[in-house]
Amino acid sequence: MTSDREAVVFVWLSGQGYMPAALLSESSGGASYTLGYGRRYAARPDALPLDPVSLPLYMPRPATSRRGVLFPVLRDAAPDKWGRKVLGLMAGRHAGTLSEMDFLVSAHSPDRIGALAFGDTPAGGPRSLAPWAQDDAMTVPEGDSACSDGSAWLERIARVVAEVDALADDEDLDDLRKTLPEEAFLQALASSLSVGGGRPKALVRMPEGHCIAKFGKRGDPWDEPRIEHATMTLAARCGIHVSPTRLMETDHGSVLLVRRFDRTPDGTPRHFISGFTLNAAIDEDGDWGSYHDLAQRARQHGDSHAGPELFRRMVFNALCANIDDHPRNHAWFVEREGLSMTPAYDIVPTQARFKTYDLALRCGTEGRRASLANVLTRPEPFGLRRDEAEAIARDIAGVMSTWRDHFAACGVVTKDLDELAYRFRGVPEGV
Repeated sequence: MTSDREAVVFVWLSGQGYMPAALLSESSGGASYTLGYGRRYAARPDALPLDPVSLPLYMPRPATSRRGVLFPVLRDAAPDKWGRKVLGLMAGRHAGTLSEMDFLVSAHSPDRIGALAFGDTPAGGPRSLAPWAQDDAMTVPEGDSACSDGSAWLERIARVVAEVDALADDEDLDDLRKTLPEEAFLQALASSLSVGGGRPKALVRMPEGHCIAKFGKRGDPWDEPRIEHATMTLAARCGIHVSPTRLMETDHGSVLLVRRFDRTPDGTPRHFISGFTLNAAIDEDGDWGSYHDLAQRARQHGDSHAGPELFRRMVFNALCANIDDHPRNHAWFVEREGLSMTPAYDIVPTQARFKTYDLALRCGTEGRRASLANVLTRPEPFGLRRDEAEAIARDIAGVMSTWRDHFAACGVVTKDLDELAYRFRGVPEGV
């Protein structure tokens, strides 16, 4: 089958920079994708597999994706709903007219999420493969040097984010493009193209390092960035390994800054895969599996510590109604010696009020039911005895019983606290 388009897949190797690793081919307008490693790359002693589960370094022949869906690890590197909206804005066309290959390879930034990048030739290095997405418009500028905490720069980004967020999918893109501020403001928006999720966000460089800035969204019933900050810091108190967060205030509301786990302190990219990729998931609308699946697969690929960490996250998510705990919100670093779990980076109670809550992943013998009783039914796949699991859950519940005081100390207002009480109603009293 003749390929319609090809792209070289680059991966950042420590001490080497971006190295050409594989060739991605698209056929029949996206009906089929194939990927094969370069022989010289696979023979390198420091080569990393793009995906150790489905794309090991020593494949006898190029792999072909099923049902015309991008390979899971490449889907990890592609933009999600918010990034696609911005990409459509930059292209001057509706995002629905762009292909999966367009989303993946059109825009490049040295600040993009993860360690994968794309280009047209091995020697040319990573680059944007669309004329409307030139690399010099993709670089994330440093925070405003006139303000040591970066607040002036973040204020400008927040203004543009609010304008893009207000754009309905069926509105005229050209009208908004004419009203946008100077080109520099779009740089941070463009850098959000490889950030997952459907909420407004951008990549920024702040005094503490590389961060993801997460903004409020049109129609939010509460101060989402502030509540996520409170939830993440509460999770840290429960012994969960989380990315550091802090809040900043702008004229367009609070902004949550989440330290990027995919960058070392000196800014070097780190390669990672999501839980979708670890579970070899193809259909994102199908069965997402269980926490138990993730724990067992992680152990099979060298991560002997993921089980207890996943158990803690599962208990915490069940007790605060974080039902957006899908596999893309769990990730693993890829190293030659195996996988290791990244810090948690997206934990927040759902805005929706339901009679009962189900997690995105199965968490016990009652399926996805978010209850303390359910998450305690199968501790063995996490490498825990029953008494160990009960002790961990008891400790987490004890810390979470103080959630209202913790959230109030983070500046969450009484109205939002009263609404949040419905999400935390599963926390046992008097623990």
